[in-house]
Amino acid sequence: MPAEFGIVYPLWDYAADEGRFLERLVGEVPIDQVTVPVISGAWTAFRPVVGGDFPFFHTDGGWHYRPSSRPYGGGAIRPRKARWFSAGDQLAQLCTRPASLGVRLIARIDLRAVRSVIEDQPHVAQRTAWGQETPDSGACICNPDVREALRAVCEDLARYSPAGYELVNWAPDHDAGAAARDFAWDPDLARLMSTCFCAACRQVAGRAEIDVDQVARSVRVSIERRLESPPGTAALEADAAISAYRAARAADCAAWLRRLAEAEPERRRLLLRDLGSPPLESCAPWTHRVRLGRAPLAPRWSAALAAARECGGVSMPAWLPAVDGPDDLVRWVHESVQAGVSLIDFEGVTEAPATCLTWLRQAVRFARRG
Repeated sequence: MPAEFGIVYPLWDYAADEGRFLERLVGEVPIDQVTVPVISGAWTAFRPVVGGDFPFFHTDGGWHYRPSSRPYGGGAIRPRKARWFSAGDQLAQLCTRPASLGVRLIARIDLRAVRSVIEDQPHVAQRTAWGQETPDSGACICNPDVREALRAVCEDLARYSPAGYELVNWAPDHDAGAAARDFAWDPDLARLMSTCFCAACRQVAGRAEIDVDQVARSVRVSIERRLESPPGTAALEADAAISAYRAARAADCAAWLRRLAEAEPERRRLLLRDLGSPPLESCAPWTHRVRLGRAPLAPRWSAALAAARECGGVSMPAWLPAVDGPDDLVRWVHESVQAGVSLIDFEGVTEAPATCLTWLRQAVRFARRG
């Protein structure tokens, strides 16, 4: 099966020029899909191509379309519309474009990055092994209210008839907050710090007959020992109890996602995780993809390619500083396709100069000939 290509295209960029850049891109670069962030956390961007006289953009995040109230009526988490737009429904307007351009639309959902979710419902926050809330780490996806909110989002978005949904970092213990930054120097320590022990996680593990209090003690002891270890110490040996605790919650999340997909089996389902984050177990029809981030890609390329090959899909940056020049982009896209990667999205296209289109055109066309 030949590889498919797409771009990440925010709604605010569509609103800035009424989709003219998208039409130009589709005319020059042979892409198959457009991934649109419909729910996100805070976002700041400089947009030289579509921004016109107002190239800087910022949003505090939220629902980037006009949510309907009905799907959320029975849940604790209510949608909060992003404040960057006041009139019109940009998503409804954009949805008329992809079909006419011969591409499909994928709705990207980053629900746990929305700060208002934690502010409105503090009980959905993740908790450490000490029982403390970590609100900047986002909501816990084992929480029933968070899951019900996602179900409501999918029902709400169905009226726009997207070709599929893409969930961002939808796995237990993902930490986008301070702990992830403070302990980035030691992945073992960072993962221990981010292991969630909220009431929902405890309940899921309890159903699997796991002694959660013992696991929490093991995590605390392991963290203390790791902090006492000198730099360069070998990686921590896997603790069986901690591993079982993580596996039980991951299996529960995967099973719930499979049930969610049964409501709309015809839509494509994608799980996007950051490079270095552990994936959920197999939960077809959901398929995994890895996002490479915008840090320089050259020193990370071997690991990035291995992760992309394993899951079959990748969302990669298309411009500086991640990519030094068109030769690198052409080579990396070609190597990804040769390695069996079947779906490649490009990030940051609207935040790059117009020259980026030339880079993309070369990379995609060369890979298609490949």
